[in-house]
Amino acid sequence: MSDHFSGPMVMGDPAVDITDFYAFPSPERAGNLVLVMDVFPMATAQACFSDIIAHRFRLRPLEPSDGRLVAGAVEYAIDVTFSDLQQGGSAQSARLATSCGRRVDFAVGTATEQDGIRVFAGLASDPFFMDVEAALRTDMSGKLSFDTATNTVELRDVLVIAIELPYAPIRDLFGGASLVSAVAETAVTRSGKPMRIERVGRPEIKNVVMANPTRDPRTFGIELRDIYNREDTFALSPVYRPLYESRMDANLAFFDRLDDACAWPLDANGRHPLRDVLMDDFLVLDLAKPFAPGGFLEIERAFAEQRPHATAGGRWLDDDILDELLTWMVNARRGPRFGDGVDAPTKPASLRFPYVRDPNHRSDLPLPAFLRT
Repeated sequence: MSDHFSGPMVMGDPAVDITDFYAFPSPERAGNLVLVMDVFPMATAQACFSDIIAHRFRLRPLEPSDGRLVAGAVEYAIDVTFSDLQQGGSAQSARLATSCGRRVDFAVGTATEQDGIRVFAGLASDPFFMDVEAALRTDMSGKLSFDTATNTVELRDVLVIAIELPYAPIRDLFGGASLVSAVAETAVTRSGKPMRIERVGRPEIKNVVMANPTRDPRTFGIELRDIYNREDTFALSPVYRPLYESRMDANLAFFDRLDDACAWPLDANGRHPLRDVLMDDFLVLDLAKPFAPGGFLEIERAFAEQRPHATAGGRWLDDDILDELLTWMVNARRGPRFGDGVDAPTKPASLRFPYVRDPNHRSDLPLPAFLRT
């Protein structure tokens, strides 16, 4: 799935498992930025937000440099923390805190607005959609096997944190830059330092692009995702980065071969042209552009093609990210569009805050096949 179950560690505690991350200009209020973090795959009405971690959003300005979009050092961050659920209680309380000192206290399950910041946290219908079993068949067989068109997360719920805030102060902090990077994290703090549990930028980097450990001799059989989850998006470890690069080169080459053609020739060192773009794992947004659906990867593609981008980029709730990513990896969008046949979530997104939809409240659904095996 997008980032559901993205490593053994987070599978042991669903409350710290980030399933998805979205970032987009507000379709309701021009001049506002929306950030959405989903956690707790297959949540039920009894699911609670973890009270021991910070749910963190991080933004940094971007500049083109040496063929890459490089994040600057200045950062705007938002932490959302939750109280314990007291015995006999029915709701959690929460606090939003920004790196510039703003605070909003709110109750889970209730949309709150204070000083221009809107926040909601609670159970919602999972906005992700994908035929996970079809992706696994493709990965194992080496042949495009998207012939079932079954949404694996149909009628599932997740816990959602949705934040909307004016982005003018963020651009001011970034010296007027409108091109920004965004990432979501779960972390605990020890001795004043954050210990990252998981991070998510683009969807499917860990569960599709990096997951298979059998194609790269250098990292054969090694589960890299837990290590990768703990990395700082903006400062990958120089010790482990070569392993991530080697795994990504091998798996990206696999996807390129799925149509029996080569859209992405490797260089003399075996480097895949998309490796550095996807390794810098954050959503890319242009805050100077208005809201429009379908912007996922558009800025990255434009940069790779050396043309001006046309959209705000980022990721809208209804963007068909699997089709976009798969087609780019397989044929560089210079051929037919590939996909899994699943084109919409259980409930399409709203154009009004908090943009996610009411939960399905289904507790009778069986485990997906890939979890049962």
